[in-house]
Amino acid sequence: MALRLNPSVPAETHRHMATGHDKAKFGLELPSALRLARAWDRFPHLRLAGVHVHIGSQLATPEPTAQAVARALEFVDAANNAGHAISTLNVGGGFPIAYDGADAPATVGDFAAALAPLLEGRDLAVFLEPGRRIIADAGALLVEVQYVKENYGARFVITDGGMNDLLRPALYGAEHRVWPVAGAAGPASPAGVAGPICESSDFLARAAPLPPLAPGDLLAVLDAGAYGATMSSTYNARPLAPEVLVEGATFRVVRRRQTWEEMAALE
Repeated sequence: MALRLNPSVPAETHRHMATGHDKAKFGLELPSALRLARAWDRFPHLRLAGVHVHIGSQLATPEPTAQAVARALEFVDAANNAGHAISTLNVGGGFPIAYDGADAPATVGDFAAALAPLLEGRDLAVFLEPGRRIIADAGALLVEVQYVKENYGARFVITDGGMNDLLRPALYGAEHRVWPVAGAAGPASPAGVAGPICESSDFLARAAPLPPLAPGDLLAVLDAGAYGATMSSTYNARPLAPEVLVEGATFRVVRRRQTWEEMAALE
């Protein structure tokens, strides 16, 4: 088994995605973990084989991760001195992507360069969790414009997709790129891309630069492959959207649209 450690390292990310600071619910504080390791005779059927540390998602820089790994390695040394033989280290993930298309986030190579000196010469199998970095830009949410309105000089594009379909903007303040599926015609100006749910947080984008739009236009909300469909819900009695897998020039439905009857069956 492995122990999940809380290294008490704040991460440069949204507060809802930070998991390794001293107020987070995750992991064991290092003194408690070490006391546990030194009293392992209480667990004769368990072998302490690894440690795991993860300080958050969408990390801005690799330095906090390196600090967390350094503290995890201090625990490894202390646990081994107490009679264990820890053979694996999971350094977590958090590798960022550029959701707005403009930022140049830290690369996997940047993280590797920060961690390699700490791990050099150690007999440890090292694991990592690259999830978002692999899958985020593989998915997009397609929504249809229902109507466009202006209030006090602000433009709002109301679509049939909402926070129940893509929760990240409402929950994390995430800024996804949004662009017309059929291309642009006319000058772009800021627009709030909103859903039909009765919540002030029901936005897919707060100020997306978009050309003039009309009802029936399709918009693509990009980089929705991570924490998109998995966090969707039937909130406000909205059926789950279908999922379509594109393979080269072909496509197929891999999760069909939920029906009203299915959604209401357990009510």
